[in-house]
Amino acid sequence: MVKMIDISAKLTSERPKLKLAEDKVYEIDDRKNTILKLNQKMKGGSIEDLAFIDEMIEMTLGKEAAKEINEMDLSMSAYQNIMIAITAAVMGEDYETAEARFRKEKESL
Repeated sequence: MVKMIDISAKLTSERPKLKLAEDKVYEIDDRKNTILKLNQKMKGGSIEDLAFIDEMIEMTLGKEAAKEINEMDLSMSAYQNIMIAITAAVMGEDYETAEARFRKEKESL
């Protein structure tokens, strides 16, 4: 008899969400094709590069969300927190795990 491994309950089309304020909740596009495009861009980009950050936010949260976030006039450290949160969501990690990895990588530079 063939052994069947059923992962159907683990496959979902629900997207993770990013909450920046009480009325600012954005769906994160964590689909494979989006993340593959993002990975290609990340090879030549830096989390410190403002244009790259804007592009990553637009790719994962959408144009309208990117525009709203830009209009918030946030600090660079706030943008880094957003990037860490997006990374955590697409990797299926909690924020603290992604933040610890980011801090460790930053220290090694």
